[in-house]
Order: sequence, then C-alpha cells, then structure tokens
Amino acid sequence: MLKKILSLCFIIFLTSSCEEKLSQEDVDNYKDIMDIKLGYLGNAIIIQGRLLDAYNLRSESADEDHFKEAEELIKSNLDSFGRSDELKELNIPNSKKIREIHNSLIDASDLLMSAVNMLEDQAWLGGSVSYAETAVDKARFNFQSAIKVLYQPEDNIEVKPILEHKEYDVGEIPDASDQLKK
Repeated sequence: MLKKILSLCFIIFLTSSCEEKLSQEDVDNYKDIMDIKLGYLGNAIIIQGRLLDAYNLRSESADEDHFKEAEELIKSNLDSFGRSDELKELNIPNSKKIREIHNSLIDASDLLMSAVNMLEDQAWLGGSVSYAETAVDKARFNFQSAIKVLYQPEDNIEVKPILEHKEYDVGEIPDASDQLKK
C-alpha cells in the first residue's frame, strides 16, 4: 500500500513539475489566427521607434505633416492588429503558453498606444519622451519574444533586453555617435 502511495505521489510530482510543452498544432492554430495581425503590430513598433528617433534628433519635427502622418499610420496599424477587448475574445488554442504569448502581445499593443499618446502630448509640451521610449522598448521585447517562440527563426540571436533610455533636457540634441557599431 505504501508503495502505491509513493508511486502516486511521484507521478503527481512529475506531472505538476513538468513545464507545459507547446504543441506544434497549437502554434500553427495560433499563427493561423494571428499571422497577419502580427505584421500590423510589427509595423507599428518599427514606425513608432523611428518616430521617436526623429523626435529625439529634432523635436520641432513633431509639428510637421509627415510626423503627424506617421502617428496616424501607427494608429492605423494598431487598429488593424485589434483592440485589446477584441483580442481577448479571440478563440485561440487552449494552452497556457499560447495565452501568455497572446497576453504579452496585447500588452505590446497597449504600450504602443500609450507611447503614441505620450509622444503627442510631449511634442506639444516640449518635454521628455522617455516614457514613450520605454513603452516602445517593452513592446518590442514582448513582440520579439513572441515571434521567437512562434516562428523559431534559426538566427540564434537573443532578444535584446529592455533598455534604460537616457533622459534629455528640453532642446538638448542627443549624440548617438558613440552607440554606432564600428
């Protein structure tokens, strides 16, 4: 009897300590649902990053039409990706890992929308955009981490960690020459 109880405890221990394996079927089903949407999210991240770079180089560019058009492109891409409430209601595979990935992508979208709003506010006020930079960096990290799991690229490149951005004074132009690879 003691042997059966120990065996049962051992089996329970093994099943509870094993990490959930992500089945290829769940990944494929999720990609069928989200593949095109992920492209929109990726586009929004790229455009927002470039917009922040442009703002940091010349903050007065925020009043220019092409800057405003880029903001609208970001919003359009985020709309095409989907609103948080819509994304939460999608019928995705019933897998804990897929749910975690999905929630991190929803968070990325929310972070980007916050970054867009913050950049618009700060552009008018002439203040710091460090919150927007941090939000975009977190969104990028979530997105790249999800892509690494879902598509398993064979580049063996680690997803870069979230950066701590330097705070600049109003009107200060950053010098990024020391950050260029030589």
